[in-house]
Amino acid sequence: MTVTFEKRAVAFVDVLGFKALVNAADANSNLAPLTELVTLLSEAIPSFDATVDKSVPVSQIPRHMYVSDCIILSAPIKDPAYKRYNGLSIVVMRVIQLSHLLLRAGYLIRGGISVGNVWHSDSNIVGPAYQEAFALEQQGQEPVVVLSSSAAECWEGDSRMCLQQDSKVFVNGLFDYYIPNSTQHGVIDHTYKQYAALAEKRLNEGLPTSARQKWEWFKSFIDSEAPEGLKWAQA
Repeated sequence: MTVTFEKRAVAFVDVLGFKALVNAADANSNLAPLTELVTLLSEAIPSFDATVDKSVPVSQIPRHMYVSDCIILSAPIKDPAYKRYNGLSIVVMRVIQLSHLLLRAGYLIRGGISVGNVWHSDSNIVGPAYQEAFALEQQGQEPVVVLSSSAAECWEGDSRMCLQQDSKVFVNGLFDYYIPNSTQHGVIDHTYKQYAALAEKRLNEGLPTSARQKWEWFKSFIDSEAPEGLKWAQA
């Protein structure tokens, strides 16, 4: 086996609240919620990949690894044969899809995205870009996936797929284009209402301070991103 570095966009995504879920499963012998989340994580990226058009080269579809409560993604930054291809945008898209998927299941995510050298095989990933993405997740406070300085410099998107706040560039996990069936009338509003109701539910559960702060931040973020005129009272 030969390790060969390649410039890729790398995302490290962690599901928040997993440790508490594992401890509860162990203490109460109720494995159903944990089993549901583990199954969801194991099937998430393969289900997204299955929707990719058959004309897309396999090399452009992000590689992924699933370990415990974490998903690792990477894609080559450029493809000389396709000038419009941008691997960072593809990884950001996958993170948004994951964010919506896990929100529908009741979970927030946190993580990091970096751009740099990495070797990503079917079973392992090694390189400074991965280490940086992992470190960003470990250092994070808010439930967002943060872009490193290297990734922020490479970001070419002019949409709201990524946002900047307090000198921090992060993935907009609420970006409505990737809400399933978003083109159908009322789906976006209904989804945001569901997310707001989820935040309220979590905040009424007597969470530890750290978890409560994350859901408070998320509730505030929903208020800033929701379509104008949306009434939470109708949720």
